[in-house]
Amino acid sequence: MNRAADAAGAMQTIERLTDAEIAEALRSAQTFAEVEALTAPLDAFLSVLHAFDWLNVKTRQDKAALHAFFEGRLGDPIALAQGTATVAEDTPDGARFSGLLARARGLIADERFLNWQAAFPGVWTALKSPAPTGGFDAVIGNPPWDRVKLQQVEWFAARRRDVALTQRAADRKRMIAALEKAADPLAADFQRAKARAAATAHMARTCGDYPLLSRGDVNLYSLFVERAMSLVKPDGVIGLLVPSGIASDRTAAPFFQSVATEGRLRAIYDFENKKAFFPDVHASFKFCIFVAGRQAGAEPARCAFYIHELSELENEDRRFPLAAHDFARVNPNTRTAPIFRTRRDAELTTAVYAQLPVLVDRSSGQEVRTWPVRYSTMFHMTNDSNLFRTREELENREGAWEIGGNRFESPSSTWVPLYEGKMVQAYDHRAASVGVKPDNQHRPAQPVRATLDQHQNSDWLPTSQFWVASSECGIHARRQWLVGFKDLTAPTNRRTMIAAVVPACGAGNTLPVLYEDGPTEKSSLALLTANLNATVYDYIARQKVQGQHLNLYIVEQLPVVPPDRFEAVRFGAKTAADLVREAVLELTYTAHDMAPFARDLGHVDEAGAVRPPFPWDEDRRLYLRAKLDAVFFHLYGVTDRDDVRYVYSTFCKAERDEVAAYGRYRSRDLGLAWLNALSAGRPDAQVEG
Repeated sequence: MNRAADAAGAMQTIERLTDAEIAEALRSAQTFAEVEALTAPLDAFLSVLHAFDWLNVKTRQDKAALHAFFEGRLGDPIALAQGTATVAEDTPDGARFSGLLARARGLIADERFLNWQAAFPGVWTALKSPAPTGGFDAVIGNPPWDRVKLQQVEWFAARRRDVALTQRAADRKRMIAALEKAADPLAADFQRAKARAAATAHMARTCGDYPLLSRGDVNLYSLFVERAMSLVKPDGVIGLLVPSGIASDRTAAPFFQSVATEGRLRAIYDFENKKAFFPDVHASFKFCIFVAGRQAGAEPARCAFYIHELSELENEDRRFPLAAHDFARVNPNTRTAPIFRTRRDAELTTAVYAQLPVLVDRSSGQEVRTWPVRYSTMFHMTNDSNLFRTREELENREGAWEIGGNRFESPSSTWVPLYEGKMVQAYDHRAASVGVKPDNQHRPAQPVRATLDQHQNSDWLPTSQFWVASSECGIHARRQWLVGFKDLTAPTNRRTMIAAVVPACGAGNTLPVLYEDGPTEKSSLALLTANLNATVYDYIARQKVQGQHLNLYIVEQLPVVPPDRFEAVRFGAKTAADLVREAVLELTYTAHDMAPFARDLGHVDEAGAVRPPFPWDEDRRLYLRAKLDAVFFHLYGVTDRDDVRYVYSTFCKAERDEVAAYGRYRSRDLGLAWLNALSAGRPDAQVEG
């Protein structure tokens, strides 16, 4: 440590030299060689310490050998670390430590640990104290964006494509086991890569250097962010180009909350790739310029979102300040960043939050639910794949036979379809079947959209990729219908939140389900389904979604209409609840398999029999959805016609599609017409358009 401290002074000498003359340049080179010699013992010793941490020794004998090393009983620890001395192997501890040191040196050669204080001795002072002072003025960079966890499909794609193209994780697992049984060298390579990734994640979580950003599936970029923050001076700043998840992901929430709410965020400029910046990265991928300091700044953070060109940063409507309390207001649970494209988005969204509660508020430390519902992911498409059966497997392995309603019976169980997010659209549980393209490495299962003829046939049902035993559905096995929403999404899609009522089924993790918690009237879930599908709700959801998933923590922080407000708000002779139930029933009950839902909404004749399904009519469905939109604009307090027009204008794909099909934006025009009719107390008015 004394030699390293001396190196700090020598390094500062180099920094003072201008190298303008040959003599000064030679002196710099000579002094730097001396610095390297001075810091080499510390660098070698720290690298060995890191390596022992990575090895994660657990046995009593190994721990005893390490104690003997640190106590100097096996020789000078510094000399042993540098390799200038050999281990005394005449004792059990010495022999065991010799093996540990060999493994440590192999790890050092592979990982090439960077010991910051040894590599940059002039940046820190008081190196011999427990907490050296100093640091960099700024850390700037573009760290790698990869996940630490080994991805099976990507790893095998370059080595054994047949393994990568296998659809189910359970089948890949069997193929990998077969490689191991056959002593294929590839199996050993895979296990080494897997172990190395696991060791990296373990170190990130346990070393103490990354307390806030080493949760969940660890991302390398997040480790760089936290490391950078620890390397700068108290008044220093970091400026990094990283995925936008640093400001919006749940795993990053503790870090971003500390930065944003303490006033340490200087700027966050969020970009959508659109192939304009990184041609090999997906067009919808979002990244940001993240600038923050260790101390609070004097001004609110400068923010801009969904930037496509650098010139947009000059537009003051696109670039605006957000103070610490702004983050807390719209994301009370996580304090993560909203994604306001414009000042108007910020004003409209915060106005709604001033009127309505979020679905689940945890800001007080207690769970406050606006709706008595629970959230569930029934099956994980990867981890639970051993429970799934294809139609061929049902018939050939399980001895199953069809019993109607897209269900099978076998000697062991009743099998129900496994619904995935790709199979549904808003109010439509029959949006698509699932077709399999084995050659598609990343997405072999693709939606096959239902035709108009299929939709108009109330007996037609989509074909799922898999079926699952109803006994595996847990508490959902007794339910005759569920509310699900698509997890995979994007704020630039035609719609971001897409919810539907689905029949009794299994549901993959791409279709999370909501279900009643306690003595809740089942028909009330129809009101919540409509709320989730409302344009004004979707507009606010788009201010929250950064990535490709509509995670629970996002849904919990979106404003919803409380159940009692549906009954309290009236439009003439009808309540909002009356109007919503009528429309949701007609939009949802288009096939016989949804008869239980129709029964729960009271759609029965005098004898108590469920009435026939409603016909599928595209114009009628657009009309009903526009009417529902108008109801929810009223319930959300967004009734200024210019604001309503603006909200509709943010759904660019919907507008383009409707203008191409009808010559105008029909949803907007009908929604505005219904807004006036409802304001006049005319819920059953004749509205043309």
